[in-house]
Amino acid sequence: MSSKVLSAGDYILSRCTKCKDTLGHTIVAMVGDKVVKVECNTCGSVHAHRESKPKTTTKRTTAAAKPRTQTKAQQNWEELLQKAEREGTEPYSMKTPMKEDMLIVHPTFGLGQVVNCIRPNKMEVQFQDGIKMLRCKLG
Repeated sequence: MSSKVLSAGDYILSRCTKCKDTLGHTIVAMVGDKVVKVECNTCGSVHAHRESKPKTTTKRTTAAAKPRTQTKAQQNWEELLQKAEREGTEPYSMKTPMKEDMLIVHPTFGLGQVVNCIRPNKMEVQFQDGIKMLRCKLG
């Protein structure tokens, strides 16, 4: 692999003192093979070349060692899935009579539980991504 010989006017990555980030710069001045001054292509400031240092990531062993705890919503959803396996579900239809705590399967939203029936023809259903208001026939 051959490396390109840099010269004034070429582009290089450098840490900008004004932008405080490693960005594209244009080489302004060189001493021998060493880049001395650069101009930031973002803000236009001219400053000494500061090589971009690769970011080192430190692995946190304390965070990785802890088991993930489920939120209350995730626990409730797991219980709902188990209940659906035991009792079965009803496919959603606007013409099917619905009651509170009934489990339904919606073609778009998936598995849900009827939370509240609202007269004359609406219901609130808890799906995994939140509560939705759907039309229904009250039973």
